[in-house]
Formats: sequence, C-alpha cells, structure tokens
Amino acid sequence: MPNFDGGHYFLTVLAPVRTDTMIDPIVGRSRSHRHLLAQKLALMATGRQTESSPADALPSPFSGNTLNHLVRFTIIDGLPYNGRIASDTLVETARGDNPLVPQPVDRLTTPYLLFAADVDAPGDGSTALRAYTGKLWATMKEDLLVIFGHCVGFDGIDTPDKFHDYIRLCQVETTMPFNDYWPDGLAVGNPALPAASLLKWAAIVALGAFGVWALALLLNGVLTVVRQKGDFARAMADAAGWGAIVVLLLFAVMFILAYGLYRWIIAKGLTPFPAAPGSDLPSVLKALFVQQNFTRFVIEAQGLDEATLQARFDAFLAGVKPGEAEPTQQPGEIRAPTVDWAR
Repeated sequence: MPNFDGGHYFLTVLAPVRTDTMIDPIVGRSRSHRHLLAQKLALMATGRQTESSPADALPSPFSGNTLNHLVRFTIIDGLPYNGRIASDTLVETARGDNPLVPQPVDRLTTPYLLFAADVDAPGDGSTALRAYTGKLWATMKEDLLVIFGHCVGFDGIDTPDKFHDYIRLCQVETTMPFNDYWPDGLAVGNPALPAASLLKWAAIVALGAFGVWALALLLNGVLTVVRQKGDFARAMADAAGWGAIVVLLLFAVMFILAYGLYRWIIAKGLTPFPAAPGSDLPSVLKALFVQQNFTRFVIEAQGLDEATLQARFDAFLAGVKPGEAEPTQQPGEIRAPTVDWAR
C-alpha cells in the first residue's frame, strides 16, 4: 500500500547530486553541479499557478502529463538538527554524561535531489511507475536530461527504459501517502475478524488447562513431600506429567491461531484502497472547471424570473457540458477558462 493506494501512485526519489564541477555551457566557467541544478529548478516554468502569475506565463513542463496531481523537485543539502536526544537528567548525572559535549549528528556526504510525485495509476498499480516514467520521458525529456544529468549515475541514460530503471534505483518507499478523495467515506465491509471467536475459546481452554495443570502440579508436590500414596496421589502425578504435554499443545494451537490472525491483519493493511470515483486528474480538472463557471452563473442569475433563469441555466449547461471531457480546466492552471453562455 505505501507506494500505491486509492488509484494513485506515490513516487519518492532521492538521487545523489554530483559533487564535482563542470564547465557551464552558457558562461564557460567552472560551476558545481549543485549550483547548476538549483539554477535549472529555479528557472523552470510554473505556469499560471497563482493570482499574481503573468497572463503569458509559460506552462509548466509537467502540465503536458495528465497523470500528475502533484510534483515537486527540491534539493536536500543536509538533515535538520532537532537538538540533543532527550533523557533523564538524574540518569545522565549518574552516568557522568556532560550535556555540554555534543552528541553525534547525522550528516549527508552529498546533496540529494528529491523528486516526489502523486500520479494517477489505473488498474492494480503494478505497471504504474513504468507508465508514468514513460510519459515523463515522452513529454519533458530535455528537462529530465538536464535535471538528472547533475545526479550520480545518470550518465548514459538515453531511453525510457533506462530512465525507468534509474528512477527505480533511486526510489524510496513512500510510507505516508496523501490521499483524500473519499468525501463520503469508504465502505469497510464486514468488520469481524476471522477466527477471532475460535482464538478466544482456544485461549480460554488453554488458560483453563494451565490453571488445572498448575493446581495438579502443586498438589503432586505437596503429596510427594508428605509421602502420601494412594489413587488420588497417583492421579495428581499423572495429571502433572500429562498436563504439561496437553498445556503445551493447547498453547501451541492458540499461538498458531493468533499468528494466522496477525498475518491476515497485516495482509489487509497492505491491501490498497480502491480508486474513488472521479479521482483521476481529468475528472478533478473538469470538476474545478464546472465549479468556477457555476459560481459565475450563480452571481449573474441573481434576481432573474423563473423563465429567464431556466433559459439561462440551459445555456449554461450547453456551454459548460458537465458530462463531457471538454471544455475543461488545463493542468497547472489556477483559473478555468471562461465559458460564454447566451445572455
């Protein structure tokens, strides 16, 4: 589930940045790969993503890929320092620890390029990464060559398959994916745990048998000490001997059932949630498009009589086409295109 869940693939890549230098092809001077990488990322087009973006802003290269929900590049130069590892002051004093002596601090030997993406993944997710990397290569190959060209081990990457293999090599598991496209909740089905009742009774029988065996063991020890003989003494001796075998078998059955239930819970936890209806990027963009234009419609329709309102709404539906893929909002844009309907 961590990388694939709810019809989405959550990609996290950490690629080590090269620490040597190269000749800047523009200025002809020696520059570090880290500096040139930061410059490339800073100059990448972002499209009209905010109200202050210029009307003629170049579209983001990721907008050509309709699988992207969220994509981020950033350079990680070092790890955050959260302070000393907390411990009890009295324990530190007893051990002779000096709080003024610095503790070991984790450091990176090289900067890392973080590439994180949340993308649509139709099907079971088994081919999602290959489909996504292939789409990236087809839509923004030149940018990828420059960006990852500053990373270790990217030399010779010149095909979609090689790019996919490189991404897999640098991929780390996404352990906390963000996915919230189930506004009405997700049906969980039957919440009962399989074999839970059987496990409960197995535990009751095993603990009960252990109690009886412990009592028989105690009585057998007392009777042995006082040198008591007879049928009751022999019965307690037999119960103490055979009881150990019975108790071990019962506890073995109980632990087997518990382990089976544990593995079932783990398997269920690793099962991805199904994709929510309308959670793919084209559907989300269409919803945003309808929402923004409907807001305009509501404002314009204030005070209209019933007949005029009905005619205006019919014109709105004809222009916006809620049930069709087009027209729609473009990827990477904060504003949907304005649709004119009959006045």
